[in-house]
Amino acid sequence: MSAPTLDRHPGSSQAGSSEGRRRGRKQLILVASALIVLALAVGTSLALATRPVARQAPGTPAVAAEDQNAVAGQAPAAGQGQDATGTAGGTGSGGQASGTEAAAPVLPDGDTTAYITRVASDRIVVDVVQVFNDDKAVKAAIADGKPPAEAKYLTGWVRNENPRLRTLPLAGGLDVRLLGGCEESGSDRAAVLSKLADHAKRMGPYYFTLTVADGKVKRIQEHLAINAC
Repeated sequence: MSAPTLDRHPGSSQAGSSEGRRRGRKQLILVASALIVLALAVGTSLALATRPVARQAPGTPAVAAEDQNAVAGQAPAAGQGQDATGTAGGTGSGGQASGTEAAAPVLPDGDTTAYITRVASDRIVVDVVQVFNDDKAVKAAIADGKPPAEAKYLTGWVRNENPRLRTLPLAGGLDVRLLGGCEESGSDRAAVLSKLADHAKRMGPYYFTLTVADGKVKRIQEHLAINAC
């Protein structure tokens, strides 16, 4: 008696081979994906490792130091804004002279027109003015606000634009010449200076010519800028 033969489905072999191919493709996809991820990780690591590090530019600390010094240097030096005698508001040498350096004179040698604001036994305080004569006096007066109808008769005009005061020492042989009087240099010095102080209070059209030599006032001459009646 022959053995029974099992029936086989004709497509069973084909189904097995198809399933194997699908399994193989999945494995390839997984391997490829793993390789891609690995490549991305390696590339990122290399990029981070080779990225240039920003360095501080050389010389920057020096610039910062210079800026700090510049800011610190904005404070005015002691004594600035005073004249050579320490009078406030001046723009002369100011402060104290060091070593053998001589202080600059308050006024240059020669003649200077000024008001006298204070008289002491050994010095005077003055306010320098500008004096104009004739046609220039008329133009200066109009420029300063004087009505032209009044200014046209002027023969002299005193302009005081700068309120700065200067202190000047008086020379020993001071020569003082005041209006309405004789030469005062031969009189008692205290009396002469007392008269000078009285005349100095008038100001306005009254002014003085100061003759300076070696930084000291040698001569004082009083003037009237307008015609006396």
